[in-house]
Amino acid sequence: MKVWTPVLASLVLLATTAQAQNVDPASDLGKFRALRAEGIAALQKNERQKALDLITQAGDILPDSPSILLLKAQVELEMKRKTLARAHLVTYLRRGMVVDLKRYTEFEAVWDAELESMQVENASKKGALTMRTEIGDLNLIEGVAVAEDGTLFATALRMGIVGTVGTGGIEKRLGLRAGVAANAIGLRDGVLWASTAPSRQTIGYKADAKLASKIVKVDPSNGKILGQYENKRPDRRLSDMLLGKEDLYVSDGNTGEVLRLTGYQGTLDVLIPEGYLGSPQGLAENEGATALIVADYSSGLYRVDLAAGTIKRLRAPQNAVLLGLDGLYRYGNDIIAVQNGFKPNRILRLKMSADWGEVESVEVLLRGTDEMLEPTGGQIVGDKFIFVARSQWSEFDDKGNIKNPTPEPAVIGEITLVP
Repeated sequence: MKVWTPVLASLVLLATTAQAQNVDPASDLGKFRALRAEGIAALQKNERQKALDLITQAGDILPDSPSILLLKAQVELEMKRKTLARAHLVTYLRRGMVVDLKRYTEFEAVWDAELESMQVENASKKGALTMRTEIGDLNLIEGVAVAEDGTLFATALRMGIVGTVGTGGIEKRLGLRAGVAANAIGLRDGVLWASTAPSRQTIGYKADAKLASKIVKVDPSNGKILGQYENKRPDRRLSDMLLGKEDLYVSDGNTGEVLRLTGYQGTLDVLIPEGYLGSPQGLAENEGATALIVADYSSGLYRVDLAAGTIKRLRAPQNAVLLGLDGLYRYGNDIIAVQNGFKPNRILRLKMSADWGEVESVEVLLRGTDEMLEPTGGQIVGDKFIFVARSQWSEFDDKGNIKNPTPEPAVIGEITLVP
C-alpha cells in the first residue's frame, strides 16, 4: 500500500483559500511550496527519508505549518519511528491545534493520555462572548463598522448592500451592482469607505461579467458615492481594508497583492507586488504609522517597513500558529486577530515588540463558543472588540452555492479587552 494517499490528505488544510497566481520562487512562500512539493514527489516514490528531509526543510521556513507537522508525524510512523512521530504530534498540540483522529486514524498507534489531555484543552471553550445582535435570514455578514454615535453598520455579501443594523435586520444605505458586494467597510471622519468586488455568493453574480473591483467613498447618511478608486488590473478582488493614519491599505486575495491609496486620494498603487503572499487578508498599522502588518492566510504575518518599503515575515512563537488569520486590529501596541482558518475558531491577542518586528507571545481570548462560527471582520471601540461572530460563510459551499436556505442567524458579538 502506498503511503502517500493518507499523507496527502494533511495538505488539505487551508487548501480552499485563494492563492497568488504567481509566487516568487526566491520568496519564503515560494521556497516552502517547492520543498513541500518535492517532498510529496519523493513520498510518491516511497523515498521516505528523502521526503522527510525535504519536508523538514519546508518546516524550517514555516515551523508553525500544521500540515507539515502532521506530515512529518505520518512519515515517521511509516518508518516505524513511533517516538519521533509522537514528538511531532506534541509540537502540533503545543501550538494549540486539534488533531482530527477520525480522519488521521494512523495516529491512534501513538495516542496516549498526555496527548489526549492537550487535545481536550485545545478544543475547550475559553473566554466570554457578549452577543450584541442577531441578523436573521441569509445575509452573509462579512464586516462591521461602528460610528461615533454608536450606529452599527454591516456589509451583507449575499444581498450586495451596506446598511445600519437594527432590530429588523439591515437597513440599506448603499446598494451595489448585481453580483458585487462590499468585502470590508470602515468609517473615517464621518465618511464610509468600502472595498468592493464581484462575489459568487452575491445575488446576480455572473462569472463572465466584467465588473471592476474598487474602493468606494460613501456618505453614510444617504448612500451617495463621493468617490471611487481603483487599479486597472482586471483580475482584482479587493478584500480586507485598513483605514490608516495617513493612507488606506487594501489586500487583494486573488492576485496576492497589497495596495495603498496614498493620502486617501488618487489611484491605488501596489505596495506588495504579486509573488510574496498566497492570500493576503487583514492589515494593521502601528501607532506611528511606520510599520504595516499583513496576514497571509497560508504563510503567516509579514511586517512592511513603510519608509524603506521592505518586507519581512514574522516567525510564530513556539506555542502558536499564525496561519489562518483573517482580520487584524491594533489595540495599544498589541494586535487582536481573528483566526478562522482552523477549528475551533479563535480570537487571539498578539503581544508585539516595540517596533512590531516580532510577535513576542500569543494569548487566546476567545475559543469554541457556540455563537462563533466562521468569524470575520470587526472594529475595536474603546476596550471592546466588536466583530462578526457568526458570518454564515458555513452556509455556502466553495462554489458559492447555498447549502442551507434557512440558516442560523448571523451574530454580531463583542469581547472585553484588558489594557
